[in-house]
Amino acid sequence: MVKIEQITEVEEYLAFERESQTKHEFLYQTIIPMVGASFEHNLLAMNLAALIWFHLRKSDKVVFQNDLRTYNPSNKSFMYPDVVVSNGKPIFREDGKLDNLMNPVLIVEVLSTTTAVYDKSDKFIACKTIPTLQEYVLVSTDTPEIEIYRRENEDHWTLIKERNATNKVHFSSIDFEFELGEIYEKKE
Repeated sequence: MVKIEQITEVEEYLAFERESQTKHEFLYQTIIPMVGASFEHNLLAMNLAALIWFHLRKSDKVVFQNDLRTYNPSNKSFMYPDVVVSNGKPIFREDGKLDNLMNPVLIVEVLSTTTAVYDKSDKFIACKTIPTLQEYVLVSTDTPEIEIYRRENEDHWTLIKERNATNKVHFSSIDFEFELGEIYEKKE
C-alpha cells in the first residue's frame, strides 16, 4: 500500500484515489483528506443543487453534487466541490474515465468549521486558474449568507455578498436568480 505522504504525481494520486474508500483532494502535490459532512452541510448543498438542476434541466449544462472530481490542468489539482456545473456538455480528463470534470463554470462550497479556511484560501486559489470557471461560491451553514466570487477578466475577481434571506441572488455563469432563503429551507 502506498503511503499518502509519498504521493506527489497526478497518476499516483488517481490510482490511489480510485481505490480509496474515502475521498482526498490533491492540491499543489499535497493530499488533503476529506471529512464527512454534517446534516446542515448536506441539506444546503442538496437544496442548492436541486434549484440549479431544475433551472438547467433543459440546457446543455450539467450539475453535479459532491462526488465528481474537478480537475484543473493549470496546476494539476483535483477537488471535490459540493456543487459543480459544467460549461456546456461535460468534458473529462482524457484517461478513459468519466470522473475528472475539466470544464466547470460554477463551483459551490458549503462552509463548515473544519473546511472554511481551506475553501476560502487554498482551494479558491487553486480553482481561480481553471480556464472555464466564472464563479466560485461560498455558502455559510450557520446563517443565511453567500459569497460569490465572480471572474471579471483573467486575473480579476469581484466579491458579491448577500446576507438577507429574502433578497435575490444571481449566478451570472448560469443566468440563474433565486431567493437566498431557498437554500436554507428545512434547516432547523
